[in-house]
Amino acid sequence: MGSGKQPGSGRRQPTFLISIWMLLICLSASAAGNRLIGINYGRVADNLPSPTQAVALIQQLKFGRVKIYDADPQVLTAMANTGLQVVVMVTNQELEGVGSSQATANEWVQKNVVAWHPAVNIITVVVGNEVLSDLTIQQTWPRLVPAMKNIHHALKRYKLRHVKVTTSVAIDCLETSYPPSNGTFRQDIAAPVIAPLLQFLSKTKFPFFINVYPYFAWASNPQQISLDYTLFGSRTVMVEDGSRHYSSLLDAQLDALFSAMEKLGFDKVKLGISETGWPTKGDTDEIGATIANAALYNSGLIKWGLGAKKGTPLRPGRDIPTFVFSLFNENLKPGPSTERNWGLLYPNGTSVYAIDLTGDLKDFEYAPLAQPLPFEPGLPGSSGNEDQTPLASPSSHKTQWCVAKPAVETEAMKSALEYACSQSDCEAIQKEQACYYPVSLRSHASYAFNSYYQRYKHDGGTCDFAGTAVLVSTNPSYKDCLYPA
Repeated sequence: MGSGKQPGSGRRQPTFLISIWMLLICLSASAAGNRLIGINYGRVADNLPSPTQAVALIQQLKFGRVKIYDADPQVLTAMANTGLQVVVMVTNQELEGVGSSQATANEWVQKNVVAWHPAVNIITVVVGNEVLSDLTIQQTWPRLVPAMKNIHHALKRYKLRHVKVTTSVAIDCLETSYPPSNGTFRQDIAAPVIAPLLQFLSKTKFPFFINVYPYFAWASNPQQISLDYTLFGSRTVMVEDGSRHYSSLLDAQLDALFSAMEKLGFDKVKLGISETGWPTKGDTDEIGATIANAALYNSGLIKWGLGAKKGTPLRPGRDIPTFVFSLFNENLKPGPSTERNWGLLYPNGTSVYAIDLTGDLKDFEYAPLAQPLPFEPGLPGSSGNEDQTPLASPSSHKTQWCVAKPAVETEAMKSALEYACSQSDCEAIQKEQACYYPVSLRSHASYAFNSYYQRYKHDGGTCDFAGTAVLVSTNPSYKDCLYPA
């Protein structure tokens, strides 16, 4: 998937807010020293804070590592003397030149690594991003491994042997992945590219970087793949593969990759996750792209990466360094809405959702499909029954809104709320958004029901929700909380 062949133009500077609220609560000193969990800092946007401000946010979030998609001087300047471990990238556009010429590779390393040493703690150079997924640059595939070797030789020349060299490959490098033990690489790349790539990584003891997104696997087949299984929430075995049992789709995907590597004779090569995450918003046909699901996935990911039970069923006990995608929503990325909505932060620096980044997740509880962030009655400044007086005048009889029935809050209403949010936009009822207060199941359900109804009513969508909803002709909007119609 990747973020960004080119950085954003930065034409507009937003008002910079470092009000990260729940995202920063209880971030311990130990998390600051953690080097297993990193963040991808993509910049395909024209509304992001400056690199200096972005780096301040990364530090406050307690990420120990950051990966960028180039070696931009402004970004590297901002990272100088911060202690952050930095991963830079040879872009796909630079791959041909670096792979064809040792002199070009030497120049790249001198300009983008040596010139910043030791103020910027560059630990890895990633050569290309998802090169083997892009058929439009297929002619450069044979240059990938030579480019990695040239960069490695250049680093040794400048006495920077500690800097690792790898590439980021998408999970579509696999031709088969189910069951995990059947994992095999695509025939078009297995022998000509992957085998020499793994041979290089095996010799240098550098990690193989994979971009892996359980979201896409689930969204392409939600009837057969359980959402619980995808969001680290399954409490039972979902896939049995010989003596190995899987309750997490990410484990299964990684073990399919390990199996494919083993078939080529490289079972000792280490693995790193260069990208993974979950989108917070999508188009009407992009199911499950919600803030709540993203919070669940990334919370489960942190627990998975930092928990005592490391590794996967096929490779237990292994540390797998992981980079979350991504720091910001990026408004200039092309494609469907999901492409622009993976960030932990909005461009103004505020959090998209609450997540515990400490790895101390003893109190983390899985919640099923798309449950909004936990209801918190009694928050400071909230009596729990804020003014919900409708707007001044009733609407025309032709306009109707779908709201929760004025009845006792039930599990059926909660389940209906979860479903509505999985299929429509519930951003307004998240913390600090316009419709978050009053913090009650009925209030949040009313907004979610109406959001779903207005989106799908012309396609046969109804206002029922297991008998917990009703149509009204009076606009339920209040204060700054505006219900769509």
